[in-house]
Amino acid sequence: MNLPGFLASSLNIEGEIAEFVHTMPTSRNAMSGDLRMDYARMLKEIEANESIRILILRGDGGSFCAGGDLNEMVSRVDDPTQGAPTATRHRINSTMPWLRRLLELDVIVIAAIDGPAAGAGFSLALHADFVLASAQAKFSMSFPRVGAVPDFGAHYLLPRIVGLSAARGILLTGRTIDANEAKALGIVHEIHTAETLAKGAQDLARQILLGPNDALAMSKRMLNLSFDVDYGTLSNMEALSQAVAMSTSYHRDAIVRFQNKQTPLYNWDRDRPASVLNAPSKSTD
Repeated sequence: MNLPGFLASSLNIEGEIAEFVHTMPTSRNAMSGDLRMDYARMLKEIEANESIRILILRGDGGSFCAGGDLNEMVSRVDDPTQGAPTATRHRINSTMPWLRRLLELDVIVIAAIDGPAAGAGFSLALHADFVLASAQAKFSMSFPRVGAVPDFGAHYLLPRIVGLSAARGILLTGRTIDANEAKALGIVHEIHTAETLAKGAQDLARQILLGPNDALAMSKRMLNLSFDVDYGTLSNMEALSQAVAMSTSYHRDAIVRFQNKQTPLYNWDRDRPASVLNAPSKSTD
């Protein structure tokens, strides 16, 4: 089901999987004002639909998102009202609520990156739980190239993923990272061909759908807090979450399957999609 009314994107919901696609390839899917509004609206749709368990983000035309819209930047530089520090602060702050909602969604978020993910587009990808990349994907915190400071949560998320030293080398230089380096740094989960990337995202989504919905959502929330709370607090959260997880029908059914020597529904090694480039052979467990 395609939902109408989006300005620079499309939202398609099929069962438990939602796919949000940036649809302005002529601008390399730049993070325009229209796309920002689309994200805010899309997240309302996702949050209101309790049947959705997976959200896939991707871009059309060989580009994920090439960062801020340069035409809009030019207009702001030429307009003393739009370019005023207070206007810039208000504009950036207005994105923070929906970015945080994206990060904290109970649904699992998959970003499928083909071509450039630069500036805000790179930061946006870091909000996903899994980042898949085509062999042509390029990542760059390109903000220094235009005399700007990385935003969209870059200073919070990137050091947590790659470590402080590597984050310095990425944020302070604005250098370009290819898919292989991004995978080595832990940014990218899987590499696909450009032709199989969209299918790879769908394959991964269906694999996750076999898993325990509530347990995965609670684990995701704790992971998001793991660098910000102490050991005791997180251990208490684990105990409370486990109490919920072990009371679900999924847990009971999984234990019965184990007792009956049946294969588990959720086995990541067994079900790893075959379309992944350079993937190790599947386990036969």
